[in-house]
Amino acid sequence: MTLILRGFSIRPRNQEAMDAYEPVLSDHLAKVAASSHEAFPLFYRGLISLRFPIPVAEVLEFRYVSHQLIDQAASYGCAYAFDDFTLARRQDLAHCGIVKATHSDRLLQLLRLIHHFHEIHVRTSEERERELRATLEENVFAQRHSHRYGRATGIVTAASLASAVLMSPPATLMEGLAVLFGYLCADHYYSLSLLAREERTLQSDLNEVLRRRVRHINWRAVVRQTAAILGYARPSRGETFQMDQGAESYALTTDTA
Repeated sequence: MTLILRGFSIRPRNQEAMDAYEPVLSDHLAKVAASSHEAFPLFYRGLISLRFPIPVAEVLEFRYVSHQLIDQAASYGCAYAFDDFTLARRQDLAHCGIVKATHSDRLLQLLRLIHHFHEIHVRTSEERERELRATLEENVFAQRHSHRYGRATGIVTAASLASAVLMSPPATLMEGLAVLFGYLCADHYYSLSLLAREERTLQSDLNEVLRRRVRHINWRAVVRQTAAILGYARPSRGETFQMDQGAESYALTTDTA
């Protein structure tokens, strides 16, 4: 089945290649392009930690998704512009030995898209952080409320019980008040336990948001890795991929992709 993402399609992979290897990086890039911005940390960390050689199926799939994204850049509001970002990235490209104009222009467009996705990821992550912190503050306030009223109703319950016991004959009203306030006291402390459990969950979610957030991009590493996968430069070590059955390793050109 062909997957459609914002005007472009991802071709189904060869079944044998799928059985042998489950691509990760290209899938993460496709998810990011489809507005699943929670996948950006997986894509970015997977990209900069990539070790070559990688399966040829993943190389072809990543190239296909990348070139489709570059062709659809205008739909993301990422048209090429000569600005500070472009100037800085051109220096990174020169450092990696990418001088061919067609290669540098297309790679710059892909880098601009990654920059755009990163900004959305950071903004979404910060919004989620604010929501969690606000909910945590409400939770803490509710815990203080439950603890304060639980203690107050506990004191009233004890006083009602003492009055009911000391009165002769025992006062039915005081017994009823003791039961009522005892129930309220138990309810407040039960709510306190639930709120404490919720606080731990919220804190865990907040820690996960902060842990996953990509605060800064190592652009030189991104340039080096993407250029190697796209065939614009050789990896720092070895080949981009290796063919099966002892075939000689080689790097595909962009025309092949």
